[in-house]
Amino acid sequence: MTGNRGAALVIVLLIMVLLAVVAGGLIILATTETLISAAHRHAHEASHGADAALDRVLLDLASLPDWSALLVPPPGNLVSSFNDGATTPIGPDGRPIDLPALTAERQRESDARDGPLFGPNSPRWRLLAHAPIHHLAPTVTRLPVYLVVWVGDDGPDGDGDPTRDANQRVVLHAVALGGAGTRRSVEAVVERTSEGVLRLRSWHRPR
Repeated sequence: MTGNRGAALVIVLLIMVLLAVVAGGLIILATTETLISAAHRHAHEASHGADAALDRVLLDLASLPDWSALLVPPPGNLVSSFNDGATTPIGPDGRPIDLPALTAERQRESDARDGPLFGPNSPRWRLLAHAPIHHLAPTVTRLPVYLVVWVGDDGPDGDGDPTRDANQRVVLHAVALGGAGTRRSVEAVVERTSEGVLRLRSWHRPR
């Protein structure tokens, strides 16, 4: 009898260990699925945010007769009306956003890509717009997304001056900073036709 009780105890312990392992696995699986779902949601929000930021600044470009005013170095350059006025805005993660550092990063990435192709015609990026996404639609529930947009002259214009628009064509680069460190970008070449109509000449997501 003692041997039977001992064997039964061992079996019970093994079953308890097995159940604990299964329960732990289910908890890990549920946690992983939740994290994946949240990451997908943040990426989706940021991607659409970058697109929305680009669409918003197109309104400013449509109202300007001369885009060169956007390209001259600060403080003389014009900026978008989509601007929260913050010099050090707070991002979705609660940390301050260093706009000069982001601008310098945008310039480095552009120089590495465009410098060998366009030389002195390579874009000199100017900060054009920045604000939380709810500034686009205040009545919509606030999403944890902060939007930043830069403008630069297009390299192929060939005028040798990145502070002057010689062909009614500029480049816009929008970045959306979302929750959990999510970051999505979109870049577009915008031109104004001879009829005064704005048109996207090209559009792509750098990363």
